[in-house]
Amino acid sequence: DGMLRNIRIERLKDKLGTRALPTAELTLEGTPAQLVGGAGDGVRKIATLFNVTRVYNAVAAVAGMRRAIALASDYARRRRAFGKLLIEHPLHVETLAEMQLELRAAFLLAFRVVELLGKDECGDATESELKLLRFLIPVAKLYTAKQAIAVASEALEAFGGAGYLEDTGLPRLLRDAQVLSIWEGTTNILSLDALRAIERGDVLAEWTSDVKRRLSGLKVAALSSCAERAVSAVHRIEQYSERAVSAGSEFQQAGARGFAFAIARTEAAALLIEHANAQGDQVAVTAARRWCARELVPLTEADAEYRADTIALENGGA
Repeated sequence: DGMLRNIRIERLKDKLGTRALPTAELTLEGTPAQLVGGAGDGVRKIATLFNVTRVYNAVAAVAGMRRAIALASDYARRRRAFGKLLIEHPLHVETLAEMQLELRAAFLLAFRVVELLGKDECGDATESELKLLRFLIPVAKLYTAKQAIAVASEALEAFGGAGYLEDTGLPRLLRDAQVLSIWEGTTNILSLDALRAIERGDVLAEWTSDVKRRLSGLKVAALSSCAERAVSAVHRIEQYSERAVSAGSEFQQAGARGFAFAIARTEAAALLIEHANAQGDQVAVTAARRWCARELVPLTEADAEYRADTIALENGGA
């Protein structure tokens, strides 16, 4: 009948961002309900929905990045500083180029999981692709969310003081981006989720095989060094994983975030290389080379030793 049935609205929450999407605090007392599925099966039933919403989150992150970059790029062609347009200042162009590179990587990473999810929903996914889907969804969600926040922050800075003024509407870009790393699972939760996917089977081997396959048979010579760096990154990830397993669960969990970031950056590298090889245009090749010139695997032996020492100190002080 359209009436609330024993549902009391306590308040609308005052949020940092996404204010166009109201969030309420409700109290349910004697509210009629119907059991969906078996008792105790709630988490299992909703897991499929998590896959969808996390993919949507990655796509939303890409969209937010695209908007922020479009605004910053347009402003650079209008705003004059020190006698010339911002777009004529090499350092500003470099900043915009780095933002655009983040967008390219995020786009390919997000739509890789879109592809896998589509195959799953159509019943066309292989067993290997289903494993990759389970593994890459949390990785894509957590990494694109962090990228979106960084790009939004950089975009505000590209406007100078105007980017800090509410009446320009620009601060909303950053406020709305911040939630992307929170809802549908925080960065740490998703890092541990990816770790659990590895523990349940041979998904890491499936992923490394998939990356190496994408990097084989390149026809663009300029991408050879990129492929070598990406394959080297895969080997470092494999070595770290072996070390982490032998060191125990506490060690694995402590390094889960860095491990997830390494997976994301290396997957993005493979996708950028594959895309550039297929397209053959100079912009795509340059993007792949710039990405692969970065540190793809933020995991070092020193980091591993530091985490081991930290765990020992925490246990000793308990």
